Amino acid sequence: MLQGIIKKDGTFQEFQPDKIKIAVNKSATRVMQKLSDYDLNFIVEYVHNKAEEIAKQNDRTTVTVPEIHNLVEKALDKVNSEVAKSYRDYRDYKIDFVKMLDEVYKKSQSIMYIGDKDNSNTDSALVSTKRSLIFNQLNKELYQKFFLTTEELQACRDGFIYIHDMSARRDTMNCCLFNMQNVLKDGFEMGNLWYNQPKSLDTAFDVIGDVTISAASQQYGY
Repeated sequence: MLQGIIKKDGTFQEFQPDKIKIAVNKSATRVMQKLSDYDLNFIVEYVHNKAEEIAKQNDRTTVTVPEIHNLVEKALDKVNSEVAKSYRDYRDYKIDFVKMLDEVYKKSQSIMYIGDKDNSNTDSALVSTKRSLIFNQLNKELYQKFFLTTEELQACRDGFIYIHDMSARRDTMNCCLFNMQNVLKDGFEMGNLWYNQPKSLDTAFDVIGDVTISAASQQYGY
């Protein structure tokens, strides 16, 4: 007899029909479909019965989350093929995210214990730099996932094109040049602090140094 489900983290959970109904309804909504109560009850009953068969065949009292997902997909195939595809697509989307985070984790471990030599301008021995490099790796993965087309990604992997600083392209700009005179004139606000217009050359150079450091941290490239 089926007692429950072993989740991905190894914990136990009782079989919950409502969670299946919520999941398939979300998949239906994404493709502007509506499942009837009969359809939902059929899916739950199908999944439960097949899960019991799997548990019995393998001399177990539980099934795994991936097994439940597979059964839900099969049940949806019998009910509505569009919703079934939506369910599969979202499941694949989550799997892609897991793979992406796994790549980030592996890179973070390398940065933490080995260091990073990709950029000679950064000292990966510093804690602040390690944090920045790990965040950059996540940004790079997100950029590849959501901003590059399949053709562009394939071209990158095949070596036909190279996109510099992918880790910074999502949320900043490249080598922004600005008129320092306009910045200093009449004062300005930076970092929640108001700076008055410098009245001496010595003060101006100090302020320009602050502005340059702040601007450099908000963009990439030199």
